[in-house]
Amino acid sequence: MNEPLKIQHDLGEVVVVPTGKVNKTRLKKMIRATLDQYAEEDRVAADTVHKAARQRHGADYQTPGYYLRLYRQRSNLTQVALAKKVGVLQHHLSEMEHNKRPIGKVMAKKLATTLDCDYVKFL
Repeated sequence: MNEPLKIQHDLGEVVVVPTGKVNKTRLKKMIRATLDQYAEEDRVAADTVHKAARQRHGADYQTPGYYLRLYRQRSNLTQVALAKKVGVLQHHLSEMEHNKRPIGKVMAKKLATTLDCDYVKFL
């Protein structure tokens, strides 16, 4: 069994237990480089991100339809495919995404189960 590798970094100590044959020196360099890159990343405040998204999406930002479209796209599903999975017509799903049709609790739960998310986002 391999012994744990301990790597000291400004972000903290990392302990890795490699499995199999591993070049320990190379592994340590890779982990340090990744931690260095993470530490050097520019951070953006959440309110800055939300402001930009609000400008991009307008009045639809963070509405049930916005989240429906977001989770559908994250799942790589078309409206047609999602509509078939939850048992609705595609144009009804389109109307839900465009906030022209409300999403009821039963439908929200079906969508959430299919899209693996919290149904409350759709209400």
